[in-house]
Amino acid sequence: MAISSAPRDYRTLIAAASLVAGPLLMAIGDLLHPEERMAPTEQIVILVDHASRWYTAHLLLFVGMMLFIPGLLALSTLIEARKPAVGYAARILILVGVAAVASIFVGEMLVGRFVLDGADPAVATDLLESMFSGPILAAVGPAALAFFVGTAAFAVPLMRTGSSVGWAAAIILLGALLVLAEILSAQVILSQIGNILVFCGSTRVAWLILRGATGEAAKLT
Repeated sequence: MAISSAPRDYRTLIAAASLVAGPLLMAIGDLLHPEERMAPTEQIVILVDHASRWYTAHLLLFVGMMLFIPGLLALSTLIEARKPAVGYAARILILVGVAAVASIFVGEMLVGRFVLDGADPAVATDLLESMFSGPILAAVGPAALAFFVGTAAFAVPLMRTGSSVGWAAAIILLGALLVLAEILSAQVILSQIGNILVFCGSTRVAWLILRGATGEAAKLT
């Protein structure tokens, strides 16, 4: 299903709204995010001092990710006309990835709520350690990685067009890679910059969609 270039088409409006609202909430959530540490014992110390910020940040990240889904699917449709297999793969990978990343946000919301409700820090540490234990990461990690692979799957072909949409896709991909770097390094500044870049790129695509200017992206090489 291609995105209509007619500004008043409901699919166009939903896609454009999603491309703005979802990344905006995620960027705000990440800007609120306290420091992160790889060691659960160190992380709980920070979390206890900033439990409300921790919970709110992950709530905004979760809601933003949910709102971003129509926009992400719209981005994958931009390459389907000429590269249907790539577009289909991007859509599947993104949906799998969104499910996994959203589950991580919910788990981190749970820990924040747990602490806010007066849980003992030692018990909260055990919960956090269980969440990021080997068996859990073995199941959720590859699925979460699918989100970034799916983003690259739609972004790289769009980038090769050299179009305005391609440049926006490059910004989105760069932002996503910075978010991935933050996950691997626990340096929150990386995902904060990354989510702002995703917001800038996706807002640009939303504007192009509303103007009916995404047709140039169909000229894929």
